[in-house]
Amino acid sequence: MNFDLSIDPWVWICLAVAAIAAILALWTRFVPIWLAGSAVKEEYDAFDSPSGEMPDNRFYSDRENLPMVSVVVYSFTEEEELDAYLERAMSQDYPNFEIILVNEGSSETTATLASRLKQQYPDNLYVTFIPRDAHNLSRRKLAETVGIKAAKGDVVLTTASNCIIPSRRWLSDMMEPFVTEPQVDVVLGYSHVDFKEMHGAWKWYRQMDATLTACQWLGSAVVGQPYRGDCYNLAFRRQLFFDNKGYSKTIHLVNGDDDIFLRDFATGDNTRIALSPDSILTTKWDMSANKVLCDMKERYQFTENFLPRLPFIRAGIGSLMQWILLLCAVGAAWVEWPDLMGAIVALVLLIVVWITEILIYRRTARRLQAICLWWSLPVFLLWHPVGNFIFKMRHRKQRRKNFTFA
Repeated sequence: MNFDLSIDPWVWICLAVAAIAAILALWTRFVPIWLAGSAVKEEYDAFDSPSGEMPDNRFYSDRENLPMVSVVVYSFTEEEELDAYLERAMSQDYPNFEIILVNEGSSETTATLASRLKQQYPDNLYVTFIPRDAHNLSRRKLAETVGIKAAKGDVVLTTASNCIIPSRRWLSDMMEPFVTEPQVDVVLGYSHVDFKEMHGAWKWYRQMDATLTACQWLGSAVVGQPYRGDCYNLAFRRQLFFDNKGYSKTIHLVNGDDDIFLRDFATGDNTRIALSPDSILTTKWDMSANKVLCDMKERYQFTENFLPRLPFIRAGIGSLMQWILLLCAVGAAWVEWPDLMGAIVALVLLIVVWITEILIYRRTARRLQAICLWWSLPVFLLWHPVGNFIFKMRHRKQRRKNFTFA
């Protein structure tokens, strides 16, 4: 083995390109991840708090005049699960809210359910339904439209009954930007799939993929360029819904209620993010978690065609730079072989970049309650653009299902 300290000029070129690729990869791909992690507040008041008592919120000085929020809950779970959900939803410490439960079922079933629930929660619960025979419409959009029309609050928050509420402060954290900043019209919350229910060899990769997608739109919102939200934890002023004619612009699409809908009015000035351990919801899909993540990925790949291109171009550049970094590092070692100096410099560069990426990702993943990866992350990042391409090719014939007339 030769450790000659002189290095071939081509090796320097390869290393220089690798260094530039590393900087671009960190800037385009990992700055949004860092920003998303930085947006998460550290507060936490769980339901199982030892004292069982919740402190007053910092904006409760005028409790009587806080704006009312109407929580529109799309319900499609069993009654036992619904009871557990409502017990948590009704015990929120925000003083001015109502729950509008839009049930997926017949009018007879809903009437029986409404009669029972109204005895438990007579003051701020309204129950309605969407009929099972409603065709050629997005059922979630239909449920949300029915709920929003019935809402009395100035602010509407859309969610679903399979979401696990972590704290009594969920509504307080979601409403705080509306209370403290009068110009705010939209608050982006966040939910994630219950990762514990996932199975299969690819569950770690799918979790990372979902986390990267979330960090992409959260990071953009942090810098004042919102383009997407989370339909299971999204709040906006009710009047905006009617001013923009509801979902009429996307009535032909099954999805779009959390991105295309926001495109016309969400801006850096009127949009804020609400991220904390108290406000991050968990969507429970049981054994369907893998399929749900695939469906979410497919629908987001479809709706991104209607959204601003810059965030997706940044992500694409970041993925490309990962490969250029690796190929240039390998090229530097190959050109210099059998001398090892070029290989050593290239390996040090790769290790430094990968450790930086791992630390940034783990910091954000931990705060977003996602899986924290170690050495599998660089491998997953390299596979990511390849996997996205294969996924898109496999699902290209299913694009028609994104239309309500399909």
